[in-house]
Amino acid sequence: MNRWKTVAVSGALIMAAWVPSVGAQTTTPTPDPQVQQDRREVRRDQRDLGRDRRDIRQDRRDIARDTRDVREDRREVAGDRREIRQDRKQLQQDKAAGNMAAVRQDRAELGKDRGELRRDQRDLRADKRDVRGDRKDLRADSRDRREDRHEVNQDRVKLHKDKKTAAK
Repeated sequence: MNRWKTVAVSGALIMAAWVPSVGAQTTTPTPDPQVQQDRREVRRDQRDLGRDRRDIRQDRRDIARDTRDVREDRREVAGDRREIRQDRKQLQQDKAAGNMAAVRQDRAELGKDRGELRRDQRDLRADKRDVRGDRKDLRADSRDRREDRHEVNQDRVKLHKDKKTAAK
């Protein structure tokens, strides 16, 4: 009889210890709202970081395009100056030869070349302004990227802390 009492009592004790642990294993833990919010913030900040990377790549492409335009404009300005020098030289030769029809034509050509030079110089200044603006955009996007990277790191730290407190 004592043996049966011992088996019954030990069985009851085992059941008392085992049944709550089974219930703990089968029930799903309720998610901590702070952990969920931290996860959303991390994902949002990572999306912002991706946008900043795309903006930086676009700014670099814009800078490269504008610097090519500046180089082309400088070549055009140099070519226009060369043409003006040639027109002046031709004008002096035609004056010395006394060819008045050629002098009028040379003066018209000289005026046209000076107009082209002014237009090309204007384009050059505009392209230089574009490069400066693109570099300014690049600096701003890089600054945004640094801030977003900092926010991601801070949110990950908060998420880790909240996960630890939720687990306790």
